[in-house]
Amino acid sequence: MRQLTKISRQQWQKGVFLLVSTIILSGCMAGCSTYSSEPSYADYLYERTYKTGVIAEHLTRPLIPPRYNRDEVIVVTSYVKLADFTETSNFGLVMGEQMLSRLASFGFLVRETRIKDVFYQGKNGEFVLTREFSRLVQEMDADLVLIGTYMETRQHVLLNTRLVDFRNNEIISSYDCQIPKTEDIIDLLSR
Repeated sequence: MRQLTKISRQQWQKGVFLLVSTIILSGCMAGCSTYSSEPSYADYLYERTYKTGVIAEHLTRPLIPPRYNRDEVIVVTSYVKLADFTETSNFGLVMGEQMLSRLASFGFLVRETRIKDVFYQGKNGEFVLTREFSRLVQEMDADLVLIGTYMETRQHVLLNTRLVDFRNNEIISSYDCQIPKTEDIIDLLSR
């Protein structure tokens, strides 16, 4: 009987030790880790300013199987000025880069292009891909193309973004928004 009490006490001590160790380790892991899955305030400010996450999320909603899957190759272009499709700025380049990063982080296969003349406006106001860009997209074995335009107003930049199925020129999704003209954005627009 005495031995049974002794074993129970040892088991109790081991149990307490394991419990305390687990609590200490889990507390350290939670408190000592520098990684946080929660967005920081800086992330919030960036997203509020550039809205690339919101745009990418809206554009990719229709990309669901069986019609589309994550194996589709998306070519991302720089955003161009709505008034002249042959012109862009550092702002347009940054928006293209940011959209490429967002789509890649969502797990899509993305490719970029630095070609300047991507599309033009047809007689009926529709967007038509240039022959040169169409040839390049075929060479890249792309399925989808992300096209973006922007226009400046006094206090905002208006963004129009479309995801186009290159195989049939169908607009799969589109998202329009405006972002405030901060000092950084004004600087990017000027170059």
